[in-house]
Amino acid sequence: MTLTDIRQQLHRLAETAHQEKETAAFVAARLRETGISDIREGIGGYGLVATIDSGRPGPSLLFRAELDALPIDETVSLPYASRNSNVAHKCGHDGHMAVLIGLAQALQERPLARGKVHLLFQPAEETGEGAEKMLEDHKMSGIAPDFAFAIHNLPGFPRHSVLLREDVFAAGSAGLIIRLTGNTAHAAHPEQGRSPAPAVASLITALQALPGSVLPSGRFGLATIIHVRIGDQAFGTTPGRAVLMATLRAWEPEDLEQLREQAVGLAHEIAETHGLECGHEWTEVFHPTVNNPDAVKMVRKAAEKLSAKLSDGQPVDRAEKRPEMQTGKQPAKGGEKQPAGLEIRNMAHPFSWSEDFGRFTDRFPGALVGIGAGEDHPHLHDTRYDFPDEILETGAALFAGIIDECGLF
Repeated sequence: MTLTDIRQQLHRLAETAHQEKETAAFVAARLRETGISDIREGIGGYGLVATIDSGRPGPSLLFRAELDALPIDETVSLPYASRNSNVAHKCGHDGHMAVLIGLAQALQERPLARGKVHLLFQPAEETGEGAEKMLEDHKMSGIAPDFAFAIHNLPGFPRHSVLLREDVFAAGSAGLIIRLTGNTAHAAHPEQGRSPAPAVASLITALQALPGSVLPSGRFGLATIIHVRIGDQAFGTTPGRAVLMATLRAWEPEDLEQLREQAVGLAHEIAETHGLECGHEWTEVFHPTVNNPDAVKMVRKAAEKLSAKLSDGQPVDRAEKRPEMQTGKQPAKGGEKQPAGLEIRNMAHPFSWSEDFGRFTDRFPGALVGIGAGEDHPHLHDTRYDFPDEILETGAALFAGIIDECGLF
């Protein structure tokens, strides 16, 4: 199977967080086909780690991809459309997995001379749960890489471009669920009850204004109301219950913690003003993804070398042999048009979205890297989105270049 075939089959298998059984089995099967025997499965759910060990001392590197898809309908007609209703790969995790499988194939063709490489496929990235569950699982014992790396495809940027940033790369976020309880009454006599509707109206306005009122000037923060429900569909009844859900975001960990604390205090204060009971819970908590400067330098060097090769007219080759083993240029694989060099961008600001890879960069030095999916490509989580297969080889070659930069070949 080509990488495109693999990616498209993964697209068909799309499964949501904690349900990635068939996806994980397919990935494990493809990894075994490359000759990898050390595969740990069932980590933190359906997570798995494949280890390629040279048997010689040297650096240990980890590369991560995500197994889960989104609960989103597919509105584009694809010959490899998701076979599961209301579930589709609309964030490109199918492509990220295929890139890692491509790296495994490259390491079969070009064995490590020293050190080891771990290929990690995590479950439940979209809900911010999978990374922590894997890291806390005893099956991860002994896996302590010197550096960890991951890519994310990014529409809105030139295809094949490499997007880098030291320090915070992606924001932290937290889902807040606020439950307000009053007392119902007949809709003809709302004054006899305690409706949460006025409190909800006040909360929507106050939460959205919260980042600007509590964070220092120039610091990014965002509160997005994502769901509100007041009472039930009963025209004769004044509501007695309400649920409000919001996502809080910030680039800096301390800013996110301040937003969380202030949001809960605000909810209880407004509830008390309206004579309501208030409860809250947190869900889908993502830590900011903080890139290590040394890890970013490795990626930059690998990207610069790959770009130079492409500018020279050489094809993307994730399994490039050592110079003494090369026999000349080979045609581009699959007849695909190769990029004429890679644009390498240093991002001035972090991205406002969140990524569960932040749990890994909390534990190990590492870097999350953006790969441009195309300036006019449908955006992530759009029903029309589909991973651009043209960047599969770019991602795999970049990862192989990082391994080369670390001296494992």
